[in-house]
Amino acid sequence: MAQIRMDVRDSHGQPLPALCDEFFDLGLPVDHCRLAQSLLRMIRDDHGQSAARSVHLIRDGEEIGSWSIAREHAEISEANTGLRTPPVAA
Repeated sequence: MAQIRMDVRDSHGQPLPALCDEFFDLGLPVDHCRLAQSLLRMIRDDHGQSAARSVHLIRDGEEIGSWSIAREHAEISEANTGLRTPPVAA
């Protein structure tokens, strides 16, 4: 059975070895970006002022999903911009 490596990185892109891990790839149909998002949130919640800024999921040397604080902020900003868009004139 294959494994997925979870690389957790700081704001400079440097790995945080104490937070990196490996787990079995169960081959389930999963959105790996959303899985990385959940893992990053969990790590940051568990470690309070954690230096963790991104999670990268890697299988067989290839990144299969990632999430970062910057991406989180971009999605929130995009959603907020959409809320402020004036309605189209009829």
